[in-house]
Amino acid sequence: MLNSGQQHRSFIMRSKWLFPVTCRPLQNAWLRVERGVITGFGVWPPRTDKSINVIDQGNAIIAPGFVNAHTHLEFSSCQKPFDTKGGLHEWIHEVVSWKRKQSRPSTAAHEKITAAIASGTHESATCGVVALGEIATSDIAYNKIAGRLRLRVFQEVLGLERSSINSLPPRVVSSFRDSQKTSRRGVAVGLSPHAPYSTQWHIGRAAVAAAQNNRVLWQKSRSTSCVIPLAMHLAESMFEEEFLHNQTGPFRKLFNDLGIWPEHAPKLATTADWVSLLAKSGRGLIIHGTHLVDNQQAMARLNRHRHTLALVVCPRTTQALSGNLPPLTEFKKSGVRVCLGTDGRGSNPDLSIRAEAACLIDAGLVTPQEALPMITSNGAWALGFEHRTGSIATGRPADFVILKPSMPPKTSDRAAAAIFDATTEVVSTFRGGRPIAGDFT
Repeated sequence: MLNSGQQHRSFIMRSKWLFPVTCRPLQNAWLRVERGVITGFGVWPPRTDKSINVIDQGNAIIAPGFVNAHTHLEFSSCQKPFDTKGGLHEWIHEVVSWKRKQSRPSTAAHEKITAAIASGTHESATCGVVALGEIATSDIAYNKIAGRLRLRVFQEVLGLERSSINSLPPRVVSSFRDSQKTSRRGVAVGLSPHAPYSTQWHIGRAAVAAAQNNRVLWQKSRSTSCVIPLAMHLAESMFEEEFLHNQTGPFRKLFNDLGIWPEHAPKLATTADWVSLLAKSGRGLIIHGTHLVDNQQAMARLNRHRHTLALVVCPRTTQALSGNLPPLTEFKKSGVRVCLGTDGRGSNPDLSIRAEAACLIDAGLVTPQEALPMITSNGAWALGFEHRTGSIATGRPADFVILKPSMPPKTSDRAAAAIFDATTEVVSTFRGGRPIAGDFT
């Protein structure tokens, strides 16, 4: 019997179905974990020492722990999403107004943000998530958050005020320092030039340079290679291109209303140029990409750089803000890896990555078999965690989730569908062989 107070070093899990992702699904399966590492799996019975503890999960499904490739945990305290009916630009106005109230310098404000992030990590774990990509706008000690997941913390950078690559805005320099501080605390980091409409081109170039510098520092201190990914919200709105080319339209009005439009015209770049810059970082995440398929040049570059880029779509957020779901058919044709994110409670009612996938499945855009890699191996690759999580394989950390369907699936296709069924319960979530959420009795 497992319970949350125990730390089992060695055990065998038996289940009706096992989805390794690295190979075909297995029926009547077993999974062996020793000292937090997967040391074997297969069809029952295993060949092993009888002294090892066997935990029979009955008709359960075991899958790799889920990966939420993009979220904003600072909104986890929101009881409901901000109003999305007016589209992205009006939603941003609400978000900025809310953040201005929240970010008044004080110990209480800092503690409130930290509590929201801790709440978000806990909710994510209960949803079966073991790793996530977090967009950070404050200097938070992520390493101290209890029960934390495998985190990739992308420090946000942005700015429209007059500056240059040799004279960056103070808050951008501060963000680079915060990222280094987070890295020194032992947390995986990345950088996030926010969006083309809010980030000048030279700030993006500086972010690439800073990421390369962070990678060098990491390798010197740990004698191991790593990636420092860049993530950017791209092609979110139908009005984005108008603003980038003419600096007119709803985004210009938004910045005027918020009082942040600069005296001197900002140095903006095209969507296609940003695609190439993200690829130059060595691991780039394009977030949302809702209107990317309307830009032939950007899509051509996406195809060209598909081996170093990932597309992170947040279906429910995209649908709420644009009225449409992401253009998955065109994205799949490009050959780029597609993974999923929840965005955050500022635009979503919860942090369920399964619900994001179910949204696409119900619309007929993907099959359950296609959706599973999107919330496991593809997401792990996007975050630079491909050697640590995202699949069940011998020698890998034992990151997995146990799910119990309302009805026992008799075929692998039905079992795959059951993973995303709303009636299927997430029983427990394991990271490194240890339970981090759920019922273990």
